[in-house]
Amino acid sequence: MSVHKTLKSVSSGETAFIIGVAAGRRARYRLESMGIFPGIKVDVLNNGNGPMIVSVGEGRVMVECGIAQKVLVA
Repeated sequence: MSVHKTLKSVSSGETAFIIGVAAGRRARYRLESMGIFPGIKVDVLNNGNGPMIVSVGEGRVMVECGIAQKVLVA
C-alpha cells in the first residue's frame, strides 16, 4: 500500500504536483473550479494557521485545511 502526501503537508515556499483528490463529487468540483485537479503544479504560498494560499497558474486561491487534506500530491 502506497502512502501519498497531502497538500496540507506541503510547507510554504514548496511546489507540489497534484496526483489525485480523495474526496466526494462536490469537493472535487469545487477544487476543479479553482483550477486544482490531477496533473497540475501548485506553489504553496502560505501554509500557516487557517486556510492555505496556493498559486495555480497565474492566480492565487485559498484552500480550506479540510479540503487540502484530501488533495494527494507528489
